[in-house]
Amino acid sequence: MFADLADAKSARAAARTRITELDVEIESLQRLLEARLHEREECREELGSYKYPILTLPPEITSEIFIHFVPAYSERSPLVGPDSPAHLARICRAWRTVALSTPTLWSAIELRLNDADSFEHRLQLLKTWLTRSGGFSLSIALLCYDIEISAAAFVEAIVFHASRWQEIELKLPYEDLRHVTGIMPLLRTLSVHVGPNLELDAKAPVAAPAVIFTQAPNLKEVVLSGYFNPFCITLLWSQITKLTARLYETEAITILRDAAALEECCLTLFCQLRSPISPIPPLPRLRSLVLSASSTWRTAGPIHLPALTLPALESIQVFEPFLGADPVATLSTIRPHGYPRRIVISVAQFSSDTTTPYQVYTAAFPEATVHIELED
Repeated sequence: MFADLADAKSARAAARTRITELDVEIESLQRLLEARLHEREECREELGSYKYPILTLPPEITSEIFIHFVPAYSERSPLVGPDSPAHLARICRAWRTVALSTPTLWSAIELRLNDADSFEHRLQLLKTWLTRSGGFSLSIALLCYDIEISAAAFVEAIVFHASRWQEIELKLPYEDLRHVTGIMPLLRTLSVHVGPNLELDAKAPVAAPAVIFTQAPNLKEVVLSGYFNPFCITLLWSQITKLTARLYETEAITILRDAAALEECCLTLFCQLRSPISPIPPLPRLRSLVLSASSTWRTAGPIHLPALTLPALESIQVFEPFLGADPVATLSTIRPHGYPRRIVISVAQFSSDTTTPYQVYTAAFPEATVHIELED
């Protein structure tokens, strides 16, 4: 019994000694911790006082650097993704302030709609970008790749700013394209890819045009593709100087009759069996002409286009069957005085028709650069 009491007394004494030792150790650790905390605070203060060189630049210089991050206007930045200027606004508070106060970062937009996912989020992003662009002119591409998706809300969002459009590219179902309206005083370049018209035949006349671009006095360049129908879209062709389009030949001729200001023209034509067509009035300013054939026309055999009078023509690239039975004679009459300085004759890759030999062209046009190439 006495032995047990002695052991207990010894254990208590050992515990008291250990507590004393631990108190000393804890006090030492606390002093070390306080020293480390103080050192950490000093490091934080030092970091806080450090000025990163990029952050010492005046805001206008930083803004200029940001402008070089995005493609040169009027090339467009994607609304989302690593190349979007929105990334600049996520680096730090200072950069965000500069980015949001630089309207040109947000004035060229490309939005691709592939499916209905995140539509509401992307619509809000689009509206935010348009607001951030301030009063600057706009370059916009709205590209819808699914005809079953309605892009009407996106069209309405950009149409609200139509007065600031400078370059616009639209790839839309016909039903959504009809929402494009407004006065467009700055618009100079228009690209339209028309989706299928689900309400009427793509080539049938309608009572009134559904899309009108007649309030765009500075519009000069036009690109047309898809299910374009001149009866459904109205343009002031008399002011257009550059045209790229995929058309039926009667549509092309209808346009060319009114396009006296054309300087450059690139047409891909579809075969269409129609009655003979009267000549086109002279196009006095046209310097460059490209006439290629769709795959449907390449198998249709020679078809002579209406007579063309192009007194200023410098370069022509043409699918040889368009020139009729005597291509050299046709080329000789296109330009009343002299002939183009550059002539490219395209032939069908698997055509069984005999093409005019290269030597015949070079002999007829000795001062011209002549090439013969296969139609893609």
